[in-house]
Amino acid sequence: MSGAGPVPVVTGLEAYRVAVAGLPMRARLATDADADAVAGAIVVVDGAGSWWDAAATAVDAGARAVLVSEPRVAPVESATKLLERSTVPIVVHRARLRQDLVAQAAAARDGVPPRIVVAEARGSNAALHAIVRDAVGWIRALGDGRLAVASAAATSRGGAAMLRSSDDGRVVGSLILAASEPRGELLRVRALGETATEVEIDEGLGRWEVATSTIAGRTIAPTRFEEGERAALRRAVDAVASRVTRLPDLEDLLHDAAAAETIAPFVPESSLFG
Repeated sequence: MSGAGPVPVVTGLEAYRVAVAGLPMRARLATDADADAVAGAIVVVDGAGSWWDAAATAVDAGARAVLVSEPRVAPVESATKLLERSTVPIVVHRARLRQDLVAQAAAARDGVPPRIVVAEARGSNAALHAIVRDAVGWIRALGDGRLAVASAAATSRGGAAMLRSSDDGRVVGSLILAASEPRGELLRVRALGETATEVEIDEGLGRWEVATSTIAGRTIAPTRFEEGERAALRRAVDAVASRVTRLPDLEDLLHDAAAAETIAPFVPESSLFG
């Protein structure tokens, strides 16, 4: 397929059909008129199921990029196999860890490293593992490096963990987690130091806030009105247009998921699948 014109998108998720409509010059929905809908298209995969198998099938069928939407779980072995075999960019959309917001929070720090990143994750048993995983992602992003779980203690209702840098062993972050009612899901992250970053995501209230504090005062990042799905699709289109063959998304997901499995082992796999 030539690179001219909007890139076809294969999706059965309504949010991404809306996202395609929001990028009319760059993307279009694949139709029955396309000889092979998947070949040469961006394929959106629902992360609620066995997305790693669906993504691998799309890659084998000739997709130009795969967008995994909200992976509920991330089995390390299966996802690693996908990473090893994939020859096309895989975008992973995690609403609690939107790439544009992470980049905005990191840029506001102007290169000043935090002394430590402290995170709080709260949610139902069904959601807590993913929230812990995304909390690890924020600590990784703000701490600017890969992490190793130095210590962790957990019960059926909560726990705590300390994370160190995989490079030099210094303490990078700490994490507190707690099981709560389904509507009490919360992710709060604070990067402390000469420059402080505060991130709070209250899913029950649909509230996002990213703030940066320095000696000059406190600023709150402006509200982003672009839906997360559109931002993720735009990244996938950009990757196709620039002929990128690999993005860090899947590797980052694997990193965060492996840490979350160590930190929150009490969350039963059956609850993760509903």
